[in-house]
Amino acid sequence: MEEESFTQPEIVKFLTTNFIPIRVDVDKEKKIASTYHVRGLPVSWFLEPDGRKITTIPGYVNPDLFQVILKYITSESYKKMTLKEFMK
Repeated sequence: MEEESFTQPEIVKFLTTNFIPIRVDVDKEKKIASTYHVRGLPVSWFLEPDGRKITTIPGYVNPDLFQVILKYITSESYKKMTLKEFMK
C-alpha cells in the first residue's frame, strides 16, 4: 500500500485533509497493536476522535478501493449502511 495507495496524490491529499494519518511500528508499540487486535500487516484502522474504532481494514487495499473507503468513512455512511451498499 505504501508504494501504490500512499503515493497517489489524490489519496495523500484526501488523507491529510480529512484524517490524522499515522503509522505505527507494531513491533515497538505492542500495547497499541494489542489494543486494536492487530493480527497481520498491513492493516488500516479508522478511529473516532475519541479513539473508538470505526473499522479495521486488514490486508492490502488497491488505490481505487481505498479512495472509496476513505469517502465512506468521511461521509459517515458507515453509521447507516455497509460498504457494499455505499459502493452501489
